[in-house]
Amino acid sequence: MKVNIGVEIGAKLIQAGIVDKYGRLIARSKIQSNYERGLKEIVAEAVKLIYDLLEDRDYELRNIKSIGVACPGVPDEENSKIVKTYVLGLYNAPIKDEFKKHFPHTPIYVENDAHCAAIAESAAGAAEDLDYSLTINVGTGISGGVIIDNRLYTGMNNAGAVLGHMVIDKNGKQCSCGRIGCFETVCSARALIEETRAAAMNNPDSKILEVCENDLSKITETTAYEAMELGDEEAKAIFDRYVENMAIALANFANILMPEVIVICGGITNLGEDLLRPVRDKMEDWIYSRETTLPMLKLSEMGSASVLVGAGMLAEYKRK
Repeated sequence: MKVNIGVEIGAKLIQAGIVDKYGRLIARSKIQSNYERGLKEIVAEAVKLIYDLLEDRDYELRNIKSIGVACPGVPDEENSKIVKTYVLGLYNAPIKDEFKKHFPHTPIYVENDAHCAAIAESAAGAAEDLDYSLTINVGTGISGGVIIDNRLYTGMNNAGAVLGHMVIDKNGKQCSCGRIGCFETVCSARALIEETRAAAMNNPDSKILEVCENDLSKITETTAYEAMELGDEEAKAIFDRYVENMAIALANFANILMPEVIVICGGITNLGEDLLRPVRDKMEDWIYSRETTLPMLKLSEMGSASVLVGAGMLAEYKRK
């Protein structure tokens, strides 16, 4: 049986998975990223994960149809490099060449991680059977993928749909990209956690400290919401700002693209409708064509497997 291999290289984890032609994740394995080690060491770890998976499933190299690699940043499709990624600190990284050293006879594809998540949701997740979808991946940074007429949109030089770096607040914080007030600076998991932690440090009576058991390292994307539910006014202000900024960004995307559905991925989605409902309410006031059918706002159905599954399906999407 022929299968595809998906590889995800992220700031926290390196993952590898076996994906069938229907977008089903058959098996996966993961380790800590420690991306500071450099590209060769990262690829070597990913290769080991692949071989371990093959051995566990009693597959051989000839069973691999293709390998898709997902990574934050802008890929150079012609040479299959990652031109730049602020999250991992890679510049002109020859990812395909490094994998080819280990798999010289296997087709290898490289793509932005959020684009892979969009592929997965379109093929087998929350956007299945829809032609126009937008997927937002809320993690350490914010990234996104756009599906137009059932095809992945990447723009000129594969550099389009860099959704996390749309400016939301021109007087805001500096982003990792060097600009000021990007979507990522106000709605990423890192931004929300940092704001929640600062509020706890400045207020010893904060319910935030109660939620995190006085251990600031335990603060997550949902801590502000949980403290708000306990009556903490500052936590409520943090969550309300988060919702407003998310709604501003998604309304802007909707006004430009008008997808059938906007899919949200990441740890913040643990809040479910408690997040989507207020975001949806605000979006409805800001979408220009609100008198017509509005985009659906949905949670990822692929969960933590979205990027990995999308990477495994790259061969099919690259051929469209």
